[in-house]
Amino acid sequence: MPPILYDKTTDRAASAAQEHEQKPEPAQPPAAKTLRRRSEFAGLLAQSGLRASLYLERKNSINGNVSKSNMSEGAIAAIDDLTLQLKFWGKSSLDEEAFNLLLDDIGYSRDRDGLFDDLLEDIGYANPFFDVTSRTISVDNMRQMYASEPYRIPEQAVFNNGEALMSFVEALFRTADVTGDNVLDYDEVKQMLRKLLGSEPTQEVIDEAFKALDVDGDGQVNFEEFKSFMLKANVNDVSDLSSDFNEAILSPSHSSDLKFVTELEKYCKAHRGVNHHLLQNLATAAFGKKETADLLLRFLSAYSKFNSNFISNINALLEMLDDLHHIEVLSENLEEEMGHYDEETLVEGEKMGIKRESIEGIPHRQLFIELVELLETKLARSYLKFIPDYICEKLTHAIEESMKHGKLGLLAILYFGSELIVPQIYSYILDGLRLSMGLTNEEANFFILHIDMDKDHADSLREIIIANCRTKAERLVLVKCTRLLLEARVSFYDSVLKYGSEMSEPVFDVHATDQRCFSDIASRSNILHMCRDHIKGATVLDVGCGTGHLSRELLNRGATKTVGVDISSDMIEAANVHPGKNRTEYYVVGDAAQLKLELLNTTNQTNLMPGAGFDMGVFDITVASFLFNCMSITEMNQCVGDIHSLLKPGGHFIFIVPHPAFNSGCGIESRKYFADRDRLSEQQINDELKTNTYCKTLQDYTDAAITSGFEIVQLEEVRTTPTATSLIVKLRKSGEIASRNNANALNMLPKKLTWSKAAMKHPHNAFIVNIPVEVKEELYEAAMSAYEDGVSVDELDAAGYFPVDSFAALKSFSVSVRNSLLHETGLVLLKGLDLDTFSAMDELADSDQVVACSKLAYYIICSHIGTVDGSVRGKLFDVKNNHINAMDGKNDNVLFSVSDCEASWHTDGASKDKVYDCVGLLCINPSRVGGKSKITNSCNAFDQVENILPKFIMHELTRPIPRDILENGKGRGNDNIGTQLSRADSIMHLRISYNSYPVYVTQKGRMRFRYMRHWIETAHQKVHWRLPTMLRIAMDVLDDTLTEGCCFHERLERGDILICNNSCVAHGRDAFQDVPGQPSRHLVRAWMQCHGVDLYEASKR
Repeated sequence: MPPILYDKTTDRAASAAQEHEQKPEPAQPPAAKTLRRRSEFAGLLAQSGLRASLYLERKNSINGNVSKSNMSEGAIAAIDDLTLQLKFWGKSSLDEEAFNLLLDDIGYSRDRDGLFDDLLEDIGYANPFFDVTSRTISVDNMRQMYASEPYRIPEQAVFNNGEALMSFVEALFRTADVTGDNVLDYDEVKQMLRKLLGSEPTQEVIDEAFKALDVDGDGQVNFEEFKSFMLKANVNDVSDLSSDFNEAILSPSHSSDLKFVTELEKYCKAHRGVNHHLLQNLATAAFGKKETADLLLRFLSAYSKFNSNFISNINALLEMLDDLHHIEVLSENLEEEMGHYDEETLVEGEKMGIKRESIEGIPHRQLFIELVELLETKLARSYLKFIPDYICEKLTHAIEESMKHGKLGLLAILYFGSELIVPQIYSYILDGLRLSMGLTNEEANFFILHIDMDKDHADSLREIIIANCRTKAERLVLVKCTRLLLEARVSFYDSVLKYGSEMSEPVFDVHATDQRCFSDIASRSNILHMCRDHIKGATVLDVGCGTGHLSRELLNRGATKTVGVDISSDMIEAANVHPGKNRTEYYVVGDAAQLKLELLNTTNQTNLMPGAGFDMGVFDITVASFLFNCMSITEMNQCVGDIHSLLKPGGHFIFIVPHPAFNSGCGIESRKYFADRDRLSEQQINDELKTNTYCKTLQDYTDAAITSGFEIVQLEEVRTTPTATSLIVKLRKSGEIASRNNANALNMLPKKLTWSKAAMKHPHNAFIVNIPVEVKEELYEAAMSAYEDGVSVDELDAAGYFPVDSFAALKSFSVSVRNSLLHETGLVLLKGLDLDTFSAMDELADSDQVVACSKLAYYIICSHIGTVDGSVRGKLFDVKNNHINAMDGKNDNVLFSVSDCEASWHTDGASKDKVYDCVGLLCINPSRVGGKSKITNSCNAFDQVENILPKFIMHELTRPIPRDILENGKGRGNDNIGTQLSRADSIMHLRISYNSYPVYVTQKGRMRFRYMRHWIETAHQKVHWRLPTMLRIAMDVLDDTLTEGCCFHERLERGDILICNNSCVAHGRDAFQDVPGQPSRHLVRAWMQCHGVDLYEASKR
């Protein structure tokens, strides 16, 4: 094998290991001697610059000193269960007799010869001093086994969170970068190849590797390029949409144009850009009449800076419209904006006290200017020349960015960002003007017109919007622009509040050299106290970390890794150069209001593995000391939401803030507790320190927590100094992997679906669904039409090819199919699709036209059932024999779907970071010999296996187990130097240790099953581990149980579409042979994500 990159001089544990091996040892059984070896993983940790604590744990286990702290909760429970089982058998240790009694009890029917000897060797692998000849295994021996590498490494945070892999890749890059300029040139890549591959690379290999690594083609390889190439992480896209906006409405397959617009309207009207607390306080004159009037003048003076372009935007949109009717109705709107009204509008205005001469012929813009001038006269002041640029900065940017999208951007600006929402916004303003200044309807005519008389404007624009959201791409533009505009309005309101309460200069401006920053004062003991039960082994996020004092304290108390984020570059620099800084202590500059995005963009600096963690949770604990008093309510809500997303299920968030009720500037005593929300006030932190604080109520904090999904565990009011009172809050993220509005397959645990005996006895009645005639007619017509027009599967979504009313029957049918897959049986076999409809009389059954049309029809079905996931192997994948034996150990990185050998029971997807809700298979040509598909229910199997196996063996199926790595693409082996690099032995050790997860995850009626025995076995082989005997037994029983429950074992026929729930149903395939002269077996696979669509359908019901 290629050499492990390992410098033993850099690691004390490895040095100790070497010294230990040089000492004379007592005689050992031969079997034990053959198992003695230096830990390759300890070497990899040393090469990465990490502490080789793993080796020390193994050394302790060898000496019999295995404490519970070195074992997982599952392993501890397994030991307790083993002890109980031995008691039942009247034994104090596990001998061969008891072992065979165990196999009898579980009904183990496979060959037992040598099985107990294998278990003895497992113990010898864990402890080379174990006497195999004793033929007995004590409970302590089993503890040693559970502390050995095959069990411990997949559970250790340094491996399963990607820390070791990321650190190793970084060390590999830094070692190769001999010039220290943070890029690799051609010669440095050559040296790196020599070390990584263990041989002298040819010129051709060097050229190919350099070209593959240099993604941007600038003649050098930077760390981002190197890391991305080596890790090959399956990173799910971070949604550009709000977490309370279901992305399923973007798909025309799942939502009509009218429904899309209606849902986006609901989103707008519920947004804080329309219901901000500033608007509510202005409406009630909560600041007091004089202060409210002053703030309204500031508000409207700033507002006038960006609303002056409304007319020009309408004119620009008119030039882009083609529909004459749309041009006509929008032109009528423009006329009213210019002050030209019909008689009915003028009469209605007179009834409300507005004289027609005060509005007729006067543009709305002029009415607004006159209103501001009136307020300036009444208040004897003007702010127009003094409005800071920052107030309108984000609104101006949002409008500019939206206008880059042409017609769609203008529609978002004019409708969703204006006409739809201004009646509500202006109602707040009008109420405030009446209460604070006593304005009449005549004086406030601008607002009256927009609140009560402009409904036709919005309706006209709505009609145009509905005609321009036919495709997913169009809808995405509308949603992104709308969200950008609404968030910009929130920023505008926040900035107006800040402007209305600005002080001449900051009261407190601490620098990194000043160690009195918020997180470094007396409050740290309170936070540490609340963290005490959760610190050991934790990965911690410290938001607003300052110079890192709290992070260092948490590491000293047992945390394994901390990541600190602070907006001050000076403080982060001080934290990074601190002499006591640990190797697993990271600090980055970042804005806490954009926390998740900042962390995603700095994974190189923090060694956070991009992938599952950012969907499932990265951190065990998050702390924030005096952070939220430095943030607006909007910023705090965003930050708390990101923290919830970044915490693991069951994780805790502890934060401390100045007590909102006793804030010296805006607490209860100031009598402005509610009115001063989000306003800056001077806050005394202690006898020496003061700061500008954003005032908040207690409810602001609790609302942020509850809205984000936290449960409030504990609230404490503490005296941080004799003169300052603080509030410390402990929150917990639910331990359940819960349903979410924007569910992806990683963050949502599917329902557990079991099959009844009746379903298993009559599978054809339970699972087979005949496609209705009207659905088939829609599919035939659509597929042929798209084919004739040259539209491919990859172009269907973006093209907006099909008419709005297409697939009425299919849409209804797909809902029932999806319901069966996610809520009933988890399995559907669709029959009746006649692929010969796509062929001419003289064409072959597998002609290009037949295949292309069949794929089009199949994709249309799948895209209505769910969202087709094409991120890994394309939207559709041809399952055909490429004459590569996937079972041959010499053929690495080969998929069973491109091989003709048997595929044992499995679910699709071997990557920890990527799972699929459903998998579909279309049969274009069936196999001629063999190739039958087989189906079984993994939930039924779980219930049976759990009932059969004692807990200490069942533990094998619920603990993290390493899986082999399959690269994205065609899965036909290591056919390029790029694949060979990322699959070098040392890299693969760490990639596999990261790619570990259980076969079964269960939780309150929900379950995920992820399994293919072959990839488990090859993973163990590649990291040079024995496959644990207990795991082999557990998988033997599982495989037999799955086979026993198989109720469908048939060859798919031409046109059949088999769709399985990929979490509850296991499938397999017999080996097959293609017959010369006959069409080769050809299936087409699609992976689908369905839960988000299902949630959307549920919300409609």
